[in-house]
Amino acid sequence: MRSSSQCSGGIPCNHCVKKGTTCVIDEEGDQRRKQGLKRKVDTLQEKGKLLDRLVSVLQEADKRSAAQILNLIRSHASLDEIKAFMDDIMRQPKLEKTPELVDACSGVERWHESHKRTMLARPDPRHLSDIVLFNVPAAPWTSVTSDDGFVSHLISLWFTWVHPFCNFLDRDLFIRDMQSGNLESRFCSPFLVNAILADACAYSEYPEAYAVSSHLWSRGLHFYKEAKRLLDEATGKVSVAFLQGLGVLYVVTCMVGKDRNGWVYLHQMANGVDELAQKHKLPGRNADEETRRDARAVESMIWGLFNLASMTAVAFQKGSPVKVPHMPRYLSQRDPHRDKWSNYPIKAENTESHTQCLFDAFCDLSLITHDLSWSVLDGKRQTLTTDLVGMIENAYKRLRGWYEGLPSCLETESATPHVLSFHLMYQTIIQTLFGLMRNLPAKEDSDDRSEVESEIEDESEPDWKTRARQRAQQICLEAARESGRLADLNRDLWGSNNVPPVNVHWVTVAMFTLLSELDEKENSDAFVSLCVAAKSNANLWALGKGTLRLVQVTAKQMEVTLPPETDALFIDFETRFWSAEDRKVFNSQYPNYGLTMKRAERDEIELDAFLAKFDDLYVTEVAENESTRELLHSPGSSAAGDEIQGASSVER
Repeated sequence: MRSSSQCSGGIPCNHCVKKGTTCVIDEEGDQRRKQGLKRKVDTLQEKGKLLDRLVSVLQEADKRSAAQILNLIRSHASLDEIKAFMDDIMRQPKLEKTPELVDACSGVERWHESHKRTMLARPDPRHLSDIVLFNVPAAPWTSVTSDDGFVSHLISLWFTWVHPFCNFLDRDLFIRDMQSGNLESRFCSPFLVNAILADACAYSEYPEAYAVSSHLWSRGLHFYKEAKRLLDEATGKVSVAFLQGLGVLYVVTCMVGKDRNGWVYLHQMANGVDELAQKHKLPGRNADEETRRDARAVESMIWGLFNLASMTAVAFQKGSPVKVPHMPRYLSQRDPHRDKWSNYPIKAENTESHTQCLFDAFCDLSLITHDLSWSVLDGKRQTLTTDLVGMIENAYKRLRGWYEGLPSCLETESATPHVLSFHLMYQTIIQTLFGLMRNLPAKEDSDDRSEVESEIEDESEPDWKTRARQRAQQICLEAARESGRLADLNRDLWGSNNVPPVNVHWVTVAMFTLLSELDEKENSDAFVSLCVAAKSNANLWALGKGTLRLVQVTAKQMEVTLPPETDALFIDFETRFWSAEDRKVFNSQYPNYGLTMKRAERDEIELDAFLAKFDDLYVTEVAENESTRELLHSPGSSAAGDEIQGASSVER
């Protein structure tokens, strides 16, 4: 149709609908359609050319530079970050500024500007082709959003990436009660839901996941504040959903770098678990199936929260606040291998989950780590004695026996992320145990001799200590290298950007273990793999960001030369991720594993105190380096710093 009225462009157009006439679009004459198609073609061609240029740069770059670029890409760096590193390469006099390299850098910049403009203009989640795993309503559970699709997206993410490992709620009962919308239901509550939504936002790229638009570190903070408000308004009555909410909120609080507050939630949870366990009664012989199922859900929750507390106790080297449960562990009568795991939100074939097998093995391990938290890792032992060596060796024997008895379905090859994280936890426990033997100072007073010391009195004092430390060193390094292999395997199978939140700790401990032994290639290679994983963790969680900075500054203090393959990661992190304001976000006693085993002073061990004391010194030294100063003032770095500073103020 042609007239003086302008066609709206739809088929049929609004004008023709109003007039009741047949709508015939002149495709050739409609310049808007042609311009839109041209823009799409130009964008596709630009991206294609850019890919060719990047491949060309990788082909022509020296091995070290190519490895650095690849490691940066694997850590899920943005296009702007990749460009910054390529700019740095071009500044190096040993490399020729070829036209191809200059063109590639310019192409990355153009692509990034286009990408940045569209990132905050994502379509509404309801219009995306996102097939969620669970459809649940937003109301009446949260006041932060009314979008059912977004809430369903977050719930699906949480049950994919967090729940299989941090398993202390019955998924089916929770979904059933959340779908019911009944605020009086037993296995769902607004407090629990908002805590879960806050936790899940780390995995979401939807705009609604950000409390402040485009600020990475504000993801989930609106749900986090809502969960804390609901906790403050709670009446104090202990319920299943309330204790589960405390467990989730504890994890979230740790991941945003405020574990001092989280420790309060953990102890509150422990008191509630003890109270509920005392009141809990096993169902009678004639109980109906619903009663039995509810009882099993409570028992599994208590065991699951016991697992969480035991794992935390080892990480912070404190006694576990949750008592050993004296109740049965429910094992399903159905095939435990029937449950499937989906790599949501990626559309792919489901794989066997083995969540139930993992839970049972986790409970067995927690019985061991609970004992260790009160006997070896409670922070009270200040010197290395033969008594302590004997306790560590006995614990190692128990751990080895447990590990060798794991079912074949929990083997690492082709394992799901939560199974791989479970193996990483085992390697971390080994490093924590033998880290004490390796690093604790020797006992100076030889008058107070134990029975074990008396048995070896014919041997000179330095000999048994030397042997013990050498053995501890060997076992620690083997465990750390295995952690690097597991991090590589996880990246190869599932990518490095989505992992259980506890992986931050597993990766950090292994990096500290290797830090003083990087001269050996196998240690250096493992450290590089762990750096890639750590950088990805820093993209997701504030704690990941803080622990990576902890490693970086500690390495500087120790005068350790890091592998050149990590240069790109740390330059990028230094100039675009970290600012002086970031350390103010932390209220964290997270231990510096490079020093905690030596029982150093508090301000050298705990994350917030360590960064407050040493971060400024490191920043000052960096600023005095001319080449790094140029990077700090390179295009885009100021914007990145403003973004992080703004997000940090939101967290506070």
